[in-house]
Amino acid sequence: MNEYNGLERRSGLLSIQGMQAATIHAAMFMQVLAAQEAGNEKLAQFYVERFPPDVRKAYDAWMAQKPFENANAEPHPFVPSLYQMRGADEIEKANATAAQKVTDSRAAGNVSGQYLANTVLFATVLFFANAASKFEQRRVRLLGFLFALAVFSFAVVRTIMLPL
Repeated sequence: MNEYNGLERRSGLLSIQGMQAATIHAAMFMQVLAAQEAGNEKLAQFYVERFPPDVRKAYDAWMAQKPFENANAEPHPFVPSLYQMRGADEIEKANATAAQKVTDSRAAGNVSGQYLANTVLFATVLFFANAASKFEQRRVRLLGFLFALAVFSFAVVRTIMLPL
């Protein structure tokens, strides 16, 4: 569970960092559109030249669709088919690993609970084996001992069936 928690925190941090970068990229894109709308191609080109490589690739692919003339073009360059948030692959990998860690942790907790239950059964065996010797009637002693033996056999079988 500690590993899961660490992976979840890492995934969250990467997601926040990716969203921050995407926000900055979207703001830069909006500045490009504003400059183009104002007719200032020099300022628009200034912003485009400063796009990080991943944004520039998405922007160029979007512009290749001729979005101002083509109604079927993507609405902006930040759609999943054109742009991938920074760290998305690492976030996905961390989430998948975290999910596996939770599954492993639950399985280990289940086995641990079964071992604990067997410990209680063995303690019950000791109680009944000791209590059986305290009775004066032979039949009651034998019944107490047989019950302790049955519980012991059951606990041994359960223990053998558990994973190591």
